[in-house]
Amino acid sequence: MTFSKMLTWSFLLLLWGSLAGCENAQTEQPLDRIRATFFDPQHYVVAHEGLPIGTYTRVASLTDTDEYEFRTTLTMPSANGLILATDAVYQFQKRSPYLLSAATRTTYTVSKDRPYRVEQLYPFATSDVDRPANEASKKKYGLQDFFALELALMANIESVEGELVSVPTPFHKNVKSTKWTISYRGDQSVMVSSTVGDRATFSFQQGLPRLEELIDDTGLSMQWISVVDFDALNLRPLHVVEDIRIPVDQPIERPGTLTTLTVQFEFDDAKLGPWSTLLDARNTLTTSTEIKPSSLELFEWGGELLDRSTAQKLRPIVAEAIKGIDDAQLIVDTLVAYVNRTITYKNWNTLQSVEETIAQKIGDCTEFAQLFTALATAAELPTRTVVGLAYHESSQTFGIHAWNEVLFEDGSTRIVDPTWNQIRADATHIEFPPAYQHEIVSTLKNLRIKVLKVEHSTDHST
Repeated sequence: MTFSKMLTWSFLLLLWGSLAGCENAQTEQPLDRIRATFFDPQHYVVAHEGLPIGTYTRVASLTDTDEYEFRTTLTMPSANGLILATDAVYQFQKRSPYLLSAATRTTYTVSKDRPYRVEQLYPFATSDVDRPANEASKKKYGLQDFFALELALMANIESVEGELVSVPTPFHKNVKSTKWTISYRGDQSVMVSSTVGDRATFSFQQGLPRLEELIDDTGLSMQWISVVDFDALNLRPLHVVEDIRIPVDQPIERPGTLTTLTVQFEFDDAKLGPWSTLLDARNTLTTSTEIKPSSLELFEWGGELLDRSTAQKLRPIVAEAIKGIDDAQLIVDTLVAYVNRTITYKNWNTLQSVEETIAQKIGDCTEFAQLFTALATAAELPTRTVVGLAYHESSQTFGIHAWNEVLFEDGSTRIVDPTWNQIRADATHIEFPPAYQHEIVSTLKNLRIKVLKVEHSTDHST
């Protein structure tokens, strides 16, 4: 599932989950029933091929401007290890015909306040040229349109099968509506399927339909859970749970001294997925250890993600490790060596905090990289944890790995790998493209790598 489809999916979930029970949006009585059901948060666990990977929450409120606001939050891990949350907020006029007044979508990392992607979904534009079109759209969409599926389920409560309703999708670029059909009806539930391959199961609570489960055509699903179960969730990233190895057509000799690597990606199902943004027409890419200017915005660096209290606790450790060194490049070298000699590597599928890593002094590449990010950030060096593929000489395969990138005052960056004690990470380190983590993992299971070109340096430091 791509970012764009995920966000469209999130919008559809809002439609299905928020106004369950509108028998007639033009009357006050259904609105009173709605208040009793959707003003309490509803929680769902998001899974990929049966493995829980995220959460979805929806809640409604009445704004200070006397409008109904519906907010959904979809939280899932990205390929680079950050936890991304997407808030979709829709506001409707309180009185009939309950027209849409505004809609926004904001994406941010869970551990910081400032969002890095804000989309104004509605109004679509503010120019004089587009104003007539906007006014026409405003008159077209109201609560009845947005919650057509629940309305249809209640209106056809005795129906067994057949076409049910067309649900408007006003913010989709290509699809204007989606047709839903009843595929099964039990005593207390009903299953419906859509023309785009989605399947949903609703239960009836006091005559009101509630979404219990949604499954799309990519293997992604969403299932209702209680507040107690939601609070007890302990989700682990897919790269922690699964040890995936990517076969290579030939061994790479002396990978630790590799300065340039050119490889070709071969997928069994010919689907590149998110990798299309990195690969050329021949499905090849080249990595290098050369110093390069940063192409990332400042907000993507780990310095903004470190908790202040944790940073304060780490500063004495940093001071002891660097022993008065004030050169940024040497500080990085010193911290790489410190993490490598302090933490004992353990191949496991457990996640722990930075403080737990310091206390227990064990971890895998994830803990090594996260500790380095924390220490470098405490030393006032903008640093981020990177997740991608790297060549494992012992198994002669590529595997999921975590390392670091440091940003210096002159705008240049350096890749380091504290797990392998590399002050300049070798060229086999391939960062994942921007995507949700489950999208990447799905492609890795069908991937083979062909080595086209390698370059070594005898002066390469590790």
